[in-house]
Amino acid sequence: MRDIDAPTTFFFNLERSVGQRKQMVCLRLPDGQEKAFDRVDHTFLAATLQAFGVGEHFLSWVKCLYSDACCVVKVGGGLSRPVPVKRGIRQGCPISGLLYSIAIEPLLCRLRNRLRGLCLPESAQAPPVVVSAYADDVSVFIQGQRDIQELQDSLALYRKAASAKVNWEKSEAVLVGQWSVGNRPSLPGNLGWGNRGLKVLGVWLGSEDMVAQNWEGLLGKVQAKLAKWKWLLPQLSYRGRVLVANNLVASSLWHRLQVLTPPPGLMKQLQRLLVDFFWSGHHWVPASVLYLPVAEGGQGLVDITARTAAFRLQAAQRLLYGASPCWLAMARLLLWRAGGFGFDKHLFLLKAPAYEITGLAPFYCSVINAWKILSFTRPPDPRPGMWLFEEPLLDTGFFLEPFSLRPP
Repeated sequence: MRDIDAPTTFFFNLERSVGQRKQMVCLRLPDGQEKAFDRVDHTFLAATLQAFGVGEHFLSWVKCLYSDACCVVKVGGGLSRPVPVKRGIRQGCPISGLLYSIAIEPLLCRLRNRLRGLCLPESAQAPPVVVSAYADDVSVFIQGQRDIQELQDSLALYRKAASAKVNWEKSEAVLVGQWSVGNRPSLPGNLGWGNRGLKVLGVWLGSEDMVAQNWEGLLGKVQAKLAKWKWLLPQLSYRGRVLVANNLVASSLWHRLQVLTPPPGLMKQLQRLLVDFFWSGHHWVPASVLYLPVAEGGQGLVDITARTAAFRLQAAQRLLYGASPCWLAMARLLLWRAGGFGFDKHLFLLKAPAYEITGLAPFYCSVINAWKILSFTRPPDPRPGMWLFEEPLLDTGFFLEPFSLRPP
């Protein structure tokens, strides 16, 4: 996936969109292979690149990087004889992530073609959801024992071709929906069943107590990071303090805030810590001035609430105008179920606040509330056209005068 937040957003929507009567199993293979980058076979990598249509010129450069590669082992003060390296890609190399994504794609293609995956009832025409992957963090969606057997066969075949090996000890399995004890599929690798949720790319998703783990001890961690710089505060300029607060502290919050709604009051507490760090206990001007750009007389200190609202507007932009992100079908299903209106994108045109729309997840309430920050107007005398059929009938402000549904 292109964006690191895409798999997390995908799972966030998934665990809310699957009905209680829908049976599904999610197998997550974090660090999907044991020593994933070290196990990539060079011959298999070259054959995969060629199969995907990579040009001979670029392919020759990749082969040049890995052909006749050797390593030496330093023991004490001496070096061993050169050892030929036939497998693995260099960690830290700018193209290693892309090469690994291509190397694992044959396995993902086979899973997409062989597994039944998850089909949402209201989106029967959409392709089933089978696999979600970000580098070597792979999640597979199955419906029963047949899919598990097909998964094992595919992994065994991929192991023979690419010298890969699944790390079952770090894998997780989650049941979604209603399953009887005797009807649960058997799992490979001594895996156990869970039903509370799982951790996807550093974010806990699932039940309320599972999601609450994302915020446990967060204030203490932020305080500890800021405390490491307090001894240097007298020597730090205001610009240096902003760099520490924005780049080293606040940046660690963005991944969670992109897909989760924090508990009430948490962002104010975090913001207060950043402001206190900047002033070192002495507040000379209002905090709102600090948030302004330097060109406008401020200091450019990040406003966590404003940045979170920007994340919500980005989510709305992808939902309304994006080029079919992977989570679009499930997001539209969640919106369609909200309030019993049968709307999806049209909810953004209603005047009613998001909190009055029953059954809408808090995240999407925050998305719609952030959307309300923007203002849009319709032409004063629009001409009739097909656009009219996309407008909600009521509560939009379009019909300015009372009207009657009875014929004149």
